[in-house]
Amino acid sequence: MASVFSMEFSGMDGVSAAHHSAGATYSAAASADGEAHIAAAAAALGPIGANYLAAFAPALQNNLAATRELAHVHHAIGHATAAAKATAVASDNA
Repeated sequence: MASVFSMEFSGMDGVSAAHHSAGATYSAAASADGEAHIAAAAAALGPIGANYLAAFAPALQNNLAATRELAHVHHAIGHATAAAKATAVASDNA
């Protein structure tokens, strides 16, 4: 029994665009200046908040780093989808 494989190229364009859009959104969110956030919180909380800030600062930096990584993953999926489409189109046209 033969199987037929087909790809919906317009759908692939949509998937690629959606992932690039998500990547851009996450990149914008991760562009927050963590050090400025900590400085502002330190000024607002004063010495009473020192224990809180000692735990919060590394957590904030980790969160921003993870958000940047997620942005890269979405962009990579977008590029991989576009490359898969290009390869399939080239194969169809060969």
